[in-house]
Amino acid sequence: MKKFIGASIVLIILLAAIVAISGCTTPTPTATPSVTPTPAPSANYTLLTPGKLSIATEAHYPPFENINATTGAYEGFDIDLMNEIGKELGLEVVYTDHAFDTIITAIQTKKFDAAISAFTITGDRQKMIDFTDWYYESLGQIISVKPDNTAIKNGSDLAGKKVGVQLGTVGEMAVRNITGVNAEDVKSYASMNEAFMALKKGEVEAVVGDHPVSYPYIKNYPGDYKFVEEPLSEIEYFGIVVNKDNPGLTAAINQALAKIKADGRYQTIYDRWFS
Repeated sequence: MKKFIGASIVLIILLAAIVAISGCTTPTPTATPSVTPTPAPSANYTLLTPGKLSIATEAHYPPFENINATTGAYEGFDIDLMNEIGKELGLEVVYTDHAFDTIITAIQTKKFDAAISAFTITGDRQKMIDFTDWYYESLGQIISVKPDNTAIKNGSDLAGKKVGVQLGTVGEMAVRNITGVNAEDVKSYASMNEAFMALKKGEVEAVVGDHPVSYPYIKNYPGDYKFVEEPLSEIEYFGIVVNKDNPGLTAAINQALAKIKADGRYQTIYDRWFS
């Protein structure tokens, strides 16, 4: 009987304690759960080959793109930049040397994922393909002549003269749009090197091309070429070419490009090729 009474008293005390606690005390919150970062959404773009970024370039346009004569490797400002973009996207970058004037068509027909080859961003080109954000600011189209040429001082002086350009470039379009320039006098070459060789041989009287591409010829061969003081066009901006049906790739490249610019890698690459 004492055992029964004692047990009952203990039970009553416990019940009273439970009631008191539940009625007067705010429940103790559980510990804040650890936050697991939400995985980035799957890449919202398509590739011709999973894991690889297929890039077209006209690899005879130093210092932007070139093929090393000794190693056979692609090199240049555009190449270094695209390689860093590939790292950001976790993709292997595969290059193909392609005729410049047919690259945009190749992107339209999806033979490549994208193209980088010192493409000036223009309204006409944007009707056919998409451009990423610009990655290079160029001084524009420059006229090069022989050192003893005093007749050509600006673009209007090209009227009636034979002028060398690279096929499919903004330089070619700019020359053809000059009043008085005859279509048959515009000599289009597959590369700028061929255009400058034609100038050296006297086959043309001037060459028009991007300043950073023309500059090495002036610097390295001052006895053969010089710049005309007045440029043919104003500042231009270069962009990476992507098919209009693949906006996710354009966006992804833009994100990678912004990061590369922000963390200093862009400047390092720029200094390497344009110091």
